[in-house]
Amino acid sequence: MKTTLIKVIAASVTALFLSMQVYAGGHAAHVDEAVKHAEEAVAHGKEGHTDQLLEHAKESLTHAKAASEAGGNTHVGHGIKHLEDAIKHGEEGHVGVATKHAQEAIEHLRASEHKSH
Repeated sequence: MKTTLIKVIAASVTALFLSMQVYAGGHAAHVDEAVKHAEEAVAHGKEGHTDQLLEHAKESLTHAKAASEAGGNTHVGHGIKHLEDAIKHGEEGHVGVATKHAQEAIEHLRASEHKSH
């Protein structure tokens, strides 16, 4: 009986540990991808390439939302808002404003990796 209880507890702790690793890795991986695509959006925005800015901003937003679902914080939320604004302004042809919002998104997404608000 005691051996069985110890095995059950050990299995439970192992399962918890593994799920925490997947959880943390998922968040970080999505933040990394969100930052990568937001950086591409900024680079294209600076060159006046609105279509490519929009493509990368949308991909970044997809990853930022996934990061939020995997345990994001207020910085991820702010990053999402800036990406949504970047897309909105890009679709309206305001490439300069869209680029600034994409840059703001990068700053918040990077900050999200260091703080858990």
